[in-house]
Amino acid sequence: MRRLMQLMGCLSLALLVSACATSYDTEKSFWTFGEGFDTVQIAPDSWQISFVGNNATDRALARKYVLYKSAELCRNAGYPYFVFTSERVDRDSVGQFGVGTDIDKDFLIGSSSIEKQTSLMVEVTGLKEQAEQGDSRVYSTDYILGHIKIDG
Repeated sequence: MRRLMQLMGCLSLALLVSACATSYDTEKSFWTFGEGFDTVQIAPDSWQISFVGNNATDRALARKYVLYKSAELCRNAGYPYFVFTSERVDRDSVGQFGVGTDIDKDFLIGSSSIEKQTSLMVEVTGLKEQAEQGDSRVYSTDYILGHIKIDG
């Protein structure tokens, strides 16, 4: 009975953790099931940032995370301003499959649930001055870092 209670406790904890949005400090890896950030510097002043969130991470939260990450990268590289040169946001359905048997001992394979993943990819370029950038909005690193609150 004690063993069953421990198992139920672990299962409850796993469900509780999986219900939370992907946190800001998560880096993509095998252990995070591909969720979190991946950042690649593609030029001396530019980065490609991708973020994948779980079912509880909506588009607005993902964009907030990417704005904040962009501001951090640009400030650390000495750029007081930045612009997104490209941006793509998706909300994909990801099926999860279950395997088991029914009462008659027949082998079953089927879809057990469908998860939604929010993914966002941007290319961000740091700027030394707040100059006009055509149709692109120029963001201030200090303003973003001072006004956007990130939990986690």
